Amino acid sequence: MDKNGPAPLHPENSASTGGESLKNTKSTFAAEISSAERLLSAPVFPDLADSTLARIVQDMNQNGFGMVEKCIDEAHLSSLRAFIMQKVVEQRGEYGPFDPGHSGSDSLLNALSLSSEFNRSCRTIYRLGTGKTGPDQTFYHILRWFSGDTGEQHAYFFHYDSYVLTVLIPAVMPSRGPMGDLIMFPNRRPIRNTYLTNLFDKVLLDNRLTQRLLKKAMLLKLIKPVRVQLEPGNVYFFWGYRSVHANEPFDHDQIRATAVFHYVNPHADSRIRAFIKR
Repeated sequence: MDKNGPAPLHPENSASTGGESLKNTKSTFAAEISSAERLLSAPVFPDLADSTLARIVQDMNQNGFGMVEKCIDEAHLSSLRAFIMQKVVEQRGEYGPFDPGHSGSDSLLNALSLSSEFNRSCRTIYRLGTGKTGPDQTFYHILRWFSGDTGEQHAYFFHYDSYVLTVLIPAVMPSRGPMGDLIMFPNRRPIRNTYLTNLFDKVLLDNRLTQRLLKKAMLLKLIKPVRVQLEPGNVYFFWGYRSVHANEPFDHDQIRATAVFHYVNPHADSRIRAFIKR
């Protein structure tokens, strides 16, 4: 450093260099804000026509599932994928279930849960499928990802959901090898009148003997499930409460991540359920 102090600044050079830098920074920041505003302002779910919703219900009843193709915008999917990969790194694990409502994120799932279009679609599907008015209640939603050995460990776990309607939104799917397809035996039971009969169904299904028999019979092709190859951007609807379903395995070095929305637990007010859950 000069003993007389730092060299004086040259305003003309400073203005030119700093001005350009500031201008570029402002331009970049403005572009980022504009991109974020477009993402937040764009509808996260389309306003589906009643005829489309009726077709979905018909497909659910006849084929086991209904689907809307290219329903989720790529910008929203990219945001969700980035959030998932962040969680994968943070947790350093092979299995990660987490509730976005308690994760501190402004994720696609939270946006969907607040979307009037998504809420209306689920209520209408429920009404058309059950003959009852779809209640205005919050969703139970969760984001689940698998990789490595846990993907295989969770494969072929056949189960019923506790909620009538299940909405599946694939976010990250394997890029090669087995795809971890959704498999189901659709609409195998009605909506039970009591929690005890529902619990009896689950006990019959969720035990080692039944699980082994189902898996072996399926691998030997003695029984044939409905197989659904999931594609990011599409949204899949099925009667999770009524359908026996599971996932197939996929390669250990791949990641499979799905967002799941559940709507209407018919036994939410059961005292027996509340006692067991204590």
